[in-house]
Amino acid sequence: MKKLWMGLLLLCICSETITAQSKKFRLTLLPEAGLVSFDGKSGSGWGLYAKGSFVTGSTGALTLTTGIGRASLKKLIGSSEDYVIRSIPVLLGYEHAMGNFRIEPQLGLGELGGKYTLSGVVARPSVASLFSALTLRYQWKPISVGLRAQYQKSIEGKEVGTWYRSRMGFYTIQVGMPLVK
Repeated sequence: MKKLWMGLLLLCICSETITAQSKKFRLTLLPEAGLVSFDGKSGSGWGLYAKGSFVTGSTGALTLTTGIGRASLKKLIGSSEDYVIRSIPVLLGYEHAMGNFRIEPQLGLGELGGKYTLSGVVARPSVASLFSALTLRYQWKPISVGLRAQYQKSIEGKEVGTWYRSRMGFYTIQVGMPLVK
């Protein structure tokens, strides 16, 4: 946890020099929580993302978003064993402003993986996945609040085993807090 806070602090310090050079760059921290759907089963999960925006005009911005989403699958599959799933996307998008409202479609690649324990043995399989997301957000001063839907699908072949053809959806409420504006 200390590494995460140190990384965020370093990110804030390093991004301040960017702001001094150009007002066209924004960096936003996006924590979220909500429902997770994995291969037809549902539960709860959370995510933490960082988004860099390059303002292209008065109503638009190109975005690059990355982070991690996690969910416990123990209850999802009705097992006494411990299952945790994670997604780590890198998403390119375009944010369009309509007054205080924002809409942002995104597309990217990343990792769908996790950890599970079966009879004391820990496995950590992962596969490459195609990601797509859509966010509807309301901007209130520097803070934004929105609804986000993110989908991912494994894009590797049968040889990957555990996650072959796996599909996952995150349906979350997301809060945006500017680190650099």
